[in-house]
Formats: sequence, structure tokens, C-alpha cells
Amino acid sequence: MLIVDDDRALSELLGRILVSAGYEVALAGTGEDGYRKAMREPPDLIIADVMLPGMDGYGLCRQLRQHAATRLIPVLMLTARGNIADKIAGFEAGADDYLTKPFQPQELIYRIKSLLTRVHGPSEPPPMVPTRGLIIVFFGTKGGVGKTTIAVNLAIALHQRSGKRVALCDADFSFGDVGVHLNLPTVRTVLDLVDHIGELEPLLADQVLIPHASGIRVLLSPFRPEEAEVITPEHIQHLLQFLSELYDYIVIDCAPSYEDRMLEVLEHADEIMLVVTPEVGALKNTSLFLDLAVKLRLSPEQIHIILNRANSNVGIGADEIEHTLRHQVAFRMISAGRPLVFSVNRGIPLIIDQPDHPFSQQIFRMAEYLIARPRPQPGESEDASAPLRMKSA
Repeated sequence: MLIVDDDRALSELLGRILVSAGYEVALAGTGEDGYRKAMREPPDLIIADVMLPGMDGYGLCRQLRQHAATRLIPVLMLTARGNIADKIAGFEAGADDYLTKPFQPQELIYRIKSLLTRVHGPSEPPPMVPTRGLIIVFFGTKGGVGKTTIAVNLAIALHQRSGKRVALCDADFSFGDVGVHLNLPTVRTVLDLVDHIGELEPLLADQVLIPHASGIRVLLSPFRPEEAEVITPEHIQHLLQFLSELYDYIVIDCAPSYEDRMLEVLEHADEIMLVVTPEVGALKNTSLFLDLAVKLRLSPEQIHIILNRANSNVGIGADEIEHTLRHQVAFRMISAGRPLVFSVNRGIPLIIDQPDHPFSQQIFRMAEYLIARPRPQPGESEDASAPLRMKSA
């Protein structure tokens, strides 16, 4: 890979870090020199500082994107300025990722692995699985309960603990944030599968589901909310059947909605992870959901209540929640506070950044519980009696 930075000491330090991680490294001190070296021998990845003499990092990106030989080379921008305007300028110039100084070596290595995996995919595709994948659906009756954060971290934990194929799907089709949590660009989305709904095949899934450095694959929601209108419950039925034939675990992050598409997801769930926070409004809505679950003929055994921010000093206690909902709390998640916010803002899940954090350890225990659950067999269908469906107005 190629490091383009006018700070020679920093370039050499980064070079030593990357060489020790097994990479071959070349250095360039200016944007012009970096451009010439990239054109002469295109590297696998370019790390470029924004503030370069002459041609700056933005200009270098724009030049690289204009030529076929360098157009697809991933570019990681380095800068001491971390405001959003600088990041947008970098992405508009063609950068693939952005790292703000100062940073830890392990974060640099993680970003590099993520970019290389995104471009080249995993080195050895895992074999197809003989059993039908376990569909794990995360649902919350209101926004802001931490559902997406838990779903993202759990998907990674499932892969780490089981070594199996895991697909993480963003089913909040209008305002999904799974890609933000993983720092993934919205280049391919569920719409790319919907467009080929009658001709789904494993190769297409490999092209559309974005590989993440953690080893999971991610199916992102549409880039714009209005694009999601074309997705129907029938599309979802086909997609879930398709994905369950390719992956051992399908983790789905749902929108907090009772519209037909979300009900279709719930109907096909093997495990429903119902996330609630210790507040009156969330409990009221969760109680209504549990009543609805009876009408939908969802089994109580497949609904697992996750009490998030269980260590809140002003919230309702777990015992009172169980009494109110008449349902056992399966998992009690502590509030991770600033470390969790920091991990989301950087696009590095806490389970990767701080695997020993109490929040991460709770996620690992949740993953181990789900891994031990009975697995559906190929061709195994849901209850023969069709669930009652609610049609949206």
C-alpha cells in the first residue's frame, strides 16, 4: 500500500506499523509524487493526508478517480480536522474512509482491513450450510431504545463465537442506521436484491451484501426513504427464504412499526429480541406489542425481552417490568455511556473496540444463548395455521 504524507517521521512510523502487520508499504511526500507512484504501480490501498503541499489529499483523490487504473483503489484520508464539513469534502472527492488524528494503531489496522475486505471480499468464502439459518429479529416499540446498537454487536458476536456465516439486515427501510454503526457506504442495498427477486442466486448475494472486516455480511436499507416504497411483504418473504438458505444466522433490525412489511418479518422470525428501556412509555407500548403477539400467534417462547440501560438509577426496576408485562426479562443490558457513543460515531462496534467491556460481555452471553437454541431444519416451516395479519390503512 502507499502512504502519502509530507510528515516524514509520521510516514515512517505508519510504515513500520503496517509492515509489522504484514503489509508491503511505499512512501510519497507530496500529492504529485503519490499520484505518479500510484499510476506507475497501483497499490492495494492508499493512505493520504489531507493537508499536503501542492496537490492536497482532496486533489489526489479526484485525480485517482479519473483514471481506470486507479479508479477503484480504496483511499483512507488522514486529517487533524474532524468536523463534518471536512469529511463530506473528502467523500465528495472520492475518499472511501476518514480517520482523524490522533488515532491508535489498532484502529488504523481495523480501517485498512475493513476497506480491503469491502473491495476484495473475504479471502475464502465459507461453504454453504446444510441447515436453514436461524432468523433473529430485533424489534422495539419506539425509537431510541438501543435496538440497532445491540443488533449490530450481536451479529458480530454470533460470528466470533460460532465461526458461522452471519448476515445482518437493516429492515428499517426508511431510516435505517446499520451502515452508520459499521461505517459502511450505501453503495449496494436491499433494492439490488428486490430488482432481481425472481432470479435470486448465491453469487448475487455475495455482490449485494457488503462484507465487513468482522467477518459478517450486511444488507443495507435504501439510501433514500422514498426508494423503500417499492418493497412489498412478498419481497420480504422471498428474501428471508433466500437468505436463510445461505447463512447460519440472519440478524434483522426492524423499524418500530406495525406496517405490513414489519409484520412479515416478525412472522418469519425464529427468535424475537424485544428491546425495552425502563420507562413508562416504552413499557406501555411493549405491553401492547405482547398483546398483539398473541393475535399474531407468535409463541411466548420465541420472544426474549432485553431490558436496555438496566442500571439506570431513575428507571423502573426489572422485577416491576416483569410484573407489568407478565413476561420474564431475558437479558439486562447496562448502559455503556460514552464508550458506546464513541464507538458508534467512529463506526467501530464496541464488541470489537472493547471486547472486555461489560456491555460487550453481555452481548457475548446473548450470542452464546442463541447459538445453543434449537436450529430449524431445511424445509421446516412455521406453524401451519396462518397468523392473523393486520393491514395498514
